[in-house]
Amino acid sequence: MLEVKESDLPAIGKKFTIETEAEETVVIVLRNTGEREMYRFLKGKEEPESVITFTEEEARTIGNILAGAYFEPVHEKAVQLVMKELSMEWIKVEEGSLLANKTIGEVGIRKKTGVSVISILREGKYIPSPLPTETMLAGDTLIVLGSSEQMKIFLSFIGQPREE
Repeated sequence: MLEVKESDLPAIGKKFTIETEAEETVVIVLRNTGEREMYRFLKGKEEPESVITFTEEEARTIGNILAGAYFEPVHEKAVQLVMKELSMEWIKVEEGSLLANKTIGEVGIRKKTGVSVISILREGKYIPSPLPTETMLAGDTLIVLGSSEQMKIFLSFIGQPREE
């Protein structure tokens, strides 16, 4: 647990000191006037590397941002869990394949297999979020996304069963 040292500053306010994992020291002074000052000290230095002064409103807004009120990051374990359930494949469209010279909708990729074509790489350029009306050409590389089970169905559907 992170240790926060608190001390009174008579006639000024309160001082909070935090040692970061990067071995820097952050000192926050809350003045009785509502102003806040933040000092950042590098390891072994007596003088602050930087000093920032905030109004009370600025400090509250920044505090809310830091607390996650504006944006809550997805933690790595949650991302890993989601990614474990997802599969992404790059599929080359070969001449004469089921996909060549047909639209995404015509083939019914999503309807029949559950995977989504999220992008097409054509002649070195990406077509992001292609519409169902987009024609897949021989030489294109499709980037498809779906669950592991959906991907197995898709690969089997296009005649490229996944090796286990």
